[in-house]
Amino acid sequence: MSLVLVFLLSGCKVDPASPDYWKKVLGKARRSQDQVRVIETLRSSGKLNESFLPFLHEQLESDEKPDVKAAVARALGDVKNPASVEPLGKAVDLGAADSATNLLNKELASALGEIGDPKAAPMLLKLLKARDTYTRIEAVDALGRMHVREAVEPLMQMATDEGTEPFLNKKAIEALGRIGDARAVPVLMRMLTKERRGISFYVESSFSLFQMGQPAADALLAVLQGKDPELSRWVQHNGINPASYSFKAAEILGDLREHRAEAALVQQLTFRHEDPSIQAGVRARAADALARMRSAAAVKPLVALVSEPDSGLRREYAHALARLGGREALPALERAAGQGDWNAREAAIDALTMLGDARELPLLEKLAAAEPAKTAAECTESGGEGCDDPAALGKKHAEELARHGKRLEAAKACEADTGCWAKKLEDADKGVVERAALEVGRGRSSAHLGALLARMTAKDPDTRMALILAAEWLVEDTKDAAAQVRSALPTLEKQLTEEKSRTEYVRANEDLRRLVARLQRQKI
Repeated sequence: MSLVLVFLLSGCKVDPASPDYWKKVLGKARRSQDQVRVIETLRSSGKLNESFLPFLHEQLESDEKPDVKAAVARALGDVKNPASVEPLGKAVDLGAADSATNLLNKELASALGEIGDPKAAPMLLKLLKARDTYTRIEAVDALGRMHVREAVEPLMQMATDEGTEPFLNKKAIEALGRIGDARAVPVLMRMLTKERRGISFYVESSFSLFQMGQPAADALLAVLQGKDPELSRWVQHNGINPASYSFKAAEILGDLREHRAEAALVQQLTFRHEDPSIQAGVRARAADALARMRSAAAVKPLVALVSEPDSGLRREYAHALARLGGREALPALERAAGQGDWNAREAAIDALTMLGDARELPLLEKLAAAEPAKTAAECTESGGEGCDDPAALGKKHAEELARHGKRLEAAKACEADTGCWAKKLEDADKGVVERAALEVGRGRSSAHLGALLARMTAKDPDTRMALILAAEWLVEDTKDAAAQVRSALPTLEKQLTEEKSRTEYVRANEDLRRLVARLQRQKI
């Protein structure tokens, strides 16, 4: 607080909790920066409430300084009273060209959004046409949070406007997802593959389609089945590879747990394309989607594919089988564990220890013992690339395989006891926690959901993803679990906010974001 403001505040004898006190203090301030400080001090004082509205409304109408009016708007946004909608609307200056008035318009839009009263919608719709980008962003955000269906058409235009800044396109896409009106689905479907100046809109479009729910699932399923001729024509006209929709539709349908897509996704496991990377990408997304929706029909075809020589694709298949559970895949995983390069072998062994129990311990010991020789042979075959010390590398690989055995030891102790697995969520070994999470998630009981939620800040991204997936499964299976997670929403929302810039958790927190969105949608 400046010395001037201290002087102003100390000179008043009126009750400091009263509007009259702050009105007198504000009246003594001559410079606009001091007036702004008075209002900001009021905002942080803990005394601001609805009794201040007449004073603030009068100040908003009578003051001519944009920066002071902007501070008043922020204060009114804090109070969040619908009575402020009309005064805030009257203060808007759509013809503004100077930076100070643009800032005022931005704060007015923000305050109207904070209040969230339907009467604010007409003015927010007008602010979509403001000259200032930041004002438009605030208006877009507010309309999205308020679920204003009248905003759908202008937001669709903004989302696809190539003359608009990409960031504003993205904001419009996000707002359409929050509103959840099915009219936006065709636009969002196109924006899935749209790129401009190297900027992709996939993340925003896919999440908005997820928020749409059933209408989006219908559209995505039609694309996956080749039953959307209009989009097919648009794809051809714009030179977009149709396989990109196979890839993206599979991913979102998996997020939506759209079981109508199960047969089409199983077919995608054998998708063929002249570009091996595209073929692998589509197959991998199909495997992931089927695992998320716990497709029993996917087990047999995935078992047939798990000896895939490409280590990246084998890992996708093996990981899918690990999430699907059961022992049916173990013979195939055992064969795959002895084939291919180290990454391919380790992928199979990782999945094997996610599914096996004490019966697989001798096998794991055998594989670990054979690993130094396999590593040495691999180093010779590759001409020594990445093998400065083959013996040391082989020993390291064998130790990694032995660590996987901790999962099998946990399975020996717990067998099918979900309560035992819930206790293993506290294990020091991240691999054990990953398996324990999926075992609890497959248990179809809300009794141990709290143990999953308690570990949602796990530092290892793979472990965290398993915890989130397990919680999602329980939410899908029981109403009690859904109620428990809804009560934890503030904590999960806070975690997403605090970790927004943590790149190591981007993939895991996208899953958490979808869990939160699903629960938020149920509350509306």
